[in-house]
Amino acid sequence: MNFVAAPMTSNEPRRIEAVKKLGVIGTDQSELFYVYAELALAITGFAGGTTSLIDENTQHHISACGPIEMEDMIRENPQFPRSQSPCAYTILSPNPKLVPDCREHEIFKNAMTVLNGMVVAYAGFPIINKDNYVYGTLCMFHPDVKEVSPDKAELVEKLVKRLAHQLDTQLEQKEATAEKVSEAVSKFSEVISDASLSDFSAFVSLCSGKDLEHSSYERLKKANLCIRTETGVIEFTDGGKKLQYEMGLQTKIINRRRIEGQAAETMMTEMLSNLENL
Repeated sequence: MNFVAAPMTSNEPRRIEAVKKLGVIGTDQSELFYVYAELALAITGFAGGTTSLIDENTQHHISACGPIEMEDMIRENPQFPRSQSPCAYTILSPNPKLVPDCREHEIFKNAMTVLNGMVVAYAGFPIINKDNYVYGTLCMFHPDVKEVSPDKAELVEKLVKRLAHQLDTQLEQKEATAEKVSEAVSKFSEVISDASLSDFSAFVSLCSGKDLEHSSYERLKKANLCIRTETGVIEFTDGGKKLQYEMGLQTKIINRRRIEGQAAETMMTEMLSNLENL
């Protein structure tokens, strides 16, 4: 009997939009997510695990942990048909899907990895974002019958919440960066109406302390943004400094303070407590 594909989620269009906005699919960020599967395996004793994002038709493995053979296989084949994936059932509920023996499960017993003997036990945890859309799963496999106790399942759920938070944070940072760049380009274009990408790049380079080619310098000088001193150093004019500030590219002073004594001990205790509360 063939594997029965899971139905679509109830909020599928918006869920797909949330997955694509992440911008993670198709990029190599496995090192960022490897630790989550690694910790989940350490907690449960399962043999292997993957972190995956699921779009319309495909399960995208963004990280794999476990036997070298499994890691190599997933690295070479990072995509898997959603229609053949047990994880497509996991994203239908906010609760983990725990199957100690897939061979006894009405649907999972026909999954390819179960039929070929690679998987017997399955434990899937949905990765749910701050808006309650499921990005994908952190799932684990084992070649023998294996159960996950309630206390260990709770620990893995907390771990997966951290994973979801990391993905949400990456998205927020990406959107914030894009907005800042857009605002910076707009401010720059107000000063040089016919500005090119090369002009913008030259101004940003100057903000970072780099020297400029003669042609780039002449364009910025013509716009009264910089001047070359008698010693040959290119410096911003008052207009250039103002634009640098408006673009949010000004140099900022980082305040540092030394933490000692009881304050240091308290901070260390809080950090260790956060780690224990994974």
